[in-house]
Amino acid sequence: MRALAHPTRLALLDHLHAVDQATATECSEFVDESPSSCSYHLRALAKWGFVAEGAGGAGRERPWRATATRIEFPSDGIEATVLRDELVARQQQRVRDALRREHELPAAWRRAVQTSSASLDLTTKELEELGERFEALLDSYRGREERRGTRTVIVSFGATAEPPA
Repeated sequence: MRALAHPTRLALLDHLHAVDQATATECSEFVDESPSSCSYHLRALAKWGFVAEGAGGAGRERPWRATATRIEFPSDGIEATVLRDELVARQQQRVRDALRREHELPAAWRRAVQTSSASLDLTTKELEELGERFEALLDSYRGREERRGTRTVIVSFGATAEPPA
């Protein structure tokens, strides 16, 4: 979890999940950091297995790729709480930024935008099942071949129990 406890590293992972692979220089434009800073953080992420060297290139032109479509970690402890809070904040900010610029989208895309919220009474088993079914649905859309007419869509899911009053 310490490997992820830095906003630049999370931004790098966001970018590498959105593209096939990218060099530190290409990443620097996305995360608003210097190429050398990106290189440092990419090497740290590689040390922990979150990224790996991509195909082609060498030295400063070495591309990197994300190694997994999602990252899971234990939910107990203060480190997990802090990391989860940062991940949720980043994702909510991405959704807010996109919604703020929704008017720039073609009408068909504006009509397709979805927002949803619910409060449900669930058991722990049902909550786990909800998360598993959501991830399975996302997995059915991940890794598909590039197709005409697609855009990157930000999908966010959060489900947590309310603490007792």
